[in-house]
Amino acid sequence: MRSPKSKQQPVSPTRRSNRATKPKRSFKEDIDFDLETMLAEHERKGIEYRAKRDAKKHKKSDRDDEETIWKNPGYDIPFDTLPALCIEKVFSYIDSPQDLFNVSFSSKLLMSLVNPEMVIRSAVFNNLRKRDTRNRKTMASIMSYMTSRSIHIPSAHRMLRLLNAKSCERGDMCWGKNLVTGKPMAIEQTMSCRPFGLAICTKCVKYGTTNIPYSHFSRFQQGVAFHTWNKLMDPQVDPRTGEANGSLVKVIELQQIESSFSQTEDRKEALEAMVVRAIETSGKYCPSHYEDVAASYCEMFDASCKEADDYIHSEQMKEHQKYVERRDERVAKRLQRVRGIYNQVEELLADCPMKEIALSCTWREDDTDCLRFKCNIVNQNLMNIVSAPASSSDRMIRDACTRIKDAFTVLEEKNFFSFSFISQSSNRYKKGMYDYCTSEMSAQKIMEGSYADQIFISMVEQNQPTKALVRGLNTIRGALPRCFALAVVRPNPDVADPNNRIEDYRKLAETVWKKNSTNSNSGVTLATIKENFNSCVEEFKTMKKNAKDYLASEESRAFLRRDPPANYQGGNFTRQMALNQVFCPSSTDMYFMTISRRVCPYSVLLSRSFETLRSVHDAYYRRPTFYGLA
Repeated sequence: MRSPKSKQQPVSPTRRSNRATKPKRSFKEDIDFDLETMLAEHERKGIEYRAKRDAKKHKKSDRDDEETIWKNPGYDIPFDTLPALCIEKVFSYIDSPQDLFNVSFSSKLLMSLVNPEMVIRSAVFNNLRKRDTRNRKTMASIMSYMTSRSIHIPSAHRMLRLLNAKSCERGDMCWGKNLVTGKPMAIEQTMSCRPFGLAICTKCVKYGTTNIPYSHFSRFQQGVAFHTWNKLMDPQVDPRTGEANGSLVKVIELQQIESSFSQTEDRKEALEAMVVRAIETSGKYCPSHYEDVAASYCEMFDASCKEADDYIHSEQMKEHQKYVERRDERVAKRLQRVRGIYNQVEELLADCPMKEIALSCTWREDDTDCLRFKCNIVNQNLMNIVSAPASSSDRMIRDACTRIKDAFTVLEEKNFFSFSFISQSSNRYKKGMYDYCTSEMSAQKIMEGSYADQIFISMVEQNQPTKALVRGLNTIRGALPRCFALAVVRPNPDVADPNNRIEDYRKLAETVWKKNSTNSNSGVTLATIKENFNSCVEEFKTMKKNAKDYLASEESRAFLRRDPPANYQGGNFTRQMALNQVFCPSSTDMYFMTISRRVCPYSVLLSRSFETLRSVHDAYYRRPTFYGLA
């Protein structure tokens, strides 16, 4: 009889380095690998497990469907028993360098299946939805060194370690090593670059590198690895593997080239020879193979970046399309409600005075702010209703329309827009206001262009139409300066004006008012206008006399008779147009190349510095486009 087997003692765990190494999985084995047989065997075990599990249950549920069955199949397939092609396919879907590092370094078999394309894709696609491009920038810095053929080409495992590096790889040689803990300095997680293709800390970059002057020949040369354009570092040797990493050429060799040759071409040839020798010495690649591998790495990186960018763009377009659809639906619903409100307002204001002005509005069917009334008093009363149509009620609309109707009724009863309250005034400025309102404005322009609010209506109702008009004109751009111009420059039928300078002098009067009047949207009163008017009238008389004397001077007439300069690029801008700028002088300091200093044309005309003013107009004539005149 055979003796029974003796019970074996438990074996103490061994280190990974002492375990028997598994043979590397070859792709040739995948051809003969029977995947169906393996899956059938596991399925058979699963069927037996499920049968035993169900036998323990006295009651079977009829509601078990296929999803419930496969949720707990009862068996596990070890990951490293899958074919190599399946494992590579799984690796290609891992978009985190940290996860790829943890999985691949769990066994030697999985380590042997990691290739550069997997590492590059995991770096590019990492945190793509969160727009975190730190690993992508790290890989880009490595690729830039390989493109310039300046570092030793890292393997797939080294690139993976560079992406996941937490501390300086120089170890005991680290300048920031902690002698208490014995650990090298940690790498700042915000630093996405890898100087010289190395995972080194900031102190090693600061103290372990060599700074070269900006005049050194090696700057921006192929084959020289730089960091921040003027830092160099010698190649580093991995103490465990003995492989050289980082720069190809030593700093002392670059300095020897600088000292030995004076011609740039000779230095480039010597540098090229040293780069080739460094590549051959490493033993990994020959120079031509180095360039092919570097080009393939960069091609993988560019293809991955393009795929990632296309994916981001497609996702953005999908999100934008969803947003547009939701917005269009929201705008359509809002527009339907607002149209109902407008129809109701139109019915309620059917007998309103100046109905056309009250209902004048702008429709924007592609915007949430789809309706805006042009008249300020109407817009104030209906703004809250139109901005929230879902929460508006019939009573709110009726009350708003009642207030609008009352406001326009006051304007009609007081006959405000006949401007009879200033038509017979002896005040020069009020005459200018009357001319402006009757000849250049209308009731609709005043109601739409001015801030005709409830205070404006109250002033009209309290028999203060002049104050109301001043309040309204003050908020219309250029209204008060134009009133001043019409007041001080009036055509005289007894005096012939062959040059027709009335409009020109009115432009000058507007400039004087803008220069001296105070700008305020609510604080302008009749007293303020009277004070500004008196001061501006005196200054306008001076400016008008100076402008006449300037145009009548012999030097100005000689300026008009000059021939245009060669290669004149002013187009149809004439010298007379340049001189006519005397009627609208700028009140701000401007730089003129003809006099090589900054001057204020308004102050120059006021002080009768005609020679300087003529130089300014000559600059206008030579470069009208530069000064916005052509």
